Amino acid sequence: MKHSLTGVVITNNDGMIIEVNPAFEEQTGLTTNDYIDRLHRNLIVEEIIDQSAELQALKDEKPCTLVQKIYNGREVLVTAIPIKNKHGEIIKVVSHILNVTEPNQLKNEISQLEMEHDEVSRQLEDLKNNKKEINSIVAYDMNMKRVLERAKRVAQHDSTVLVYGESGVGKEVIVKLIHENSNRRDLPLIKVNCGAIPNELLESELFGYEPGAFTGASPKGKVGLFEQSSKGTILLDEIGEIPLHLQVKLLRVLQEFEITRVGGIKPIKIGTRVIAATNQNLEKLIQKGAFREDLYYRLNIIPIHIPPLRERHNDIVPLTYHFINNIRKKYGVNKIFSKEVLDNFQNYHWPGNVRELQNMVERLCIMVEKPIITAEDIKNEMKIKTANEKDGVETSLESVEITSNQLKFKPLKEQMMMYEKQIIERTLKDFPSIRTAAKALAIDASTLTRKIQKYFKNKKLLE
Repeated sequence: MKHSLTGVVITNNDGMIIEVNPAFEEQTGLTTNDYIDRLHRNLIVEEIIDQSAELQALKDEKPCTLVQKIYNGREVLVTAIPIKNKHGEIIKVVSHILNVTEPNQLKNEISQLEMEHDEVSRQLEDLKNNKKEINSIVAYDMNMKRVLERAKRVAQHDSTVLVYGESGVGKEVIVKLIHENSNRRDLPLIKVNCGAIPNELLESELFGYEPGAFTGASPKGKVGLFEQSSKGTILLDEIGEIPLHLQVKLLRVLQEFEITRVGGIKPIKIGTRVIAATNQNLEKLIQKGAFREDLYYRLNIIPIHIPPLRERHNDIVPLTYHFINNIRKKYGVNKIFSKEVLDNFQNYHWPGNVRELQNMVERLCIMVEKPIITAEDIKNEMKIKTANEKDGVETSLESVEITSNQLKFKPLKEQMMMYEKQIIERTLKDFPSIRTAAKALAIDASTLTRKIQKYFKNKKLLE
């Protein structure tokens, strides 16, 4: 606190200031005597400040950010965060103070951020009030809500499930949701990455082995993962990596609910529920002869496809806030992402999906010293570029936004055309074809084609 470049104020639960750091004087132009042991409401009455984020945070019992005017003419950005004890009672409020040079612009931005933050906080609170097992799942996009509904429905039954989707979409989270909503929730959930275990060891890991089954085997033998998870759930992750000779034994597990240890001859009955997961196209592996078709149909009784993050547009901002909250709890780092950053996040392709977003948020929160993370910080910190799949033109994570200055003094018709062009450009980035983009915009494909020809010189957009 003493060495922070940001002003810090600590207020007790009565609204009295009990401590400030040295940077406070530099940011506000006030002396320690102006604040220490003073009530915020008295400072307002005396017109030292015009409003108090701390009093608002105490009243609403949630973080508050606002621009505060000081009698000396300065304006500062104040972020007040209530600190609660284990009983949920506020014991103090910690505030960060930052002198701002463009208050009008920041006021508009903060107002928008507060609205978005309040809405996301409300939705996150709704999630917390749901069952314990879905607290960590953020799903506001209809595509992801359907996944959760499907997962919770199948959880009540013992059918074999195949969870598939790109790397980083959260397959393991859905598997955990299924297990914790099932009648096996108090029994083990054992996770096996079939691609991480060498082929020569995978069989003994899954099925176990008898004493002396092979050179180097334990004289006591070994219980395999199927036996360890009996009556519980086993996740066979990266199922597409399992070798063909083991696929035969796995098929028997699914058909007969029994296994035979390596070196053994006596079948052992098991009651394990099997869930498989993959980021590969198993049907293509079947065509190549790398995966058994009969095993595929045994695994694919209940398929659950988790869409990539680029198809869960409405989840990007809530996930960002979710990760920010987790980082705040884990590291004690409190950051605000500007509206431009959130807009850029929504426009980005996210090839690494949710995992990439999580890593990006953590990196920015840790590496950027300022309390508000801006588009410039993304440019400096992340150095991320994405390729447009249609025309091969690289674009930075920074997006081109129409600003109020650009629109100033322009005729209404011209302003509307600028907005229409921007909307079309964004939609074309989000959808793979003219037809699907036109459907999303609720217009004919021919109409969209004419507008593209009107607004864009790059005719490759029409290919």
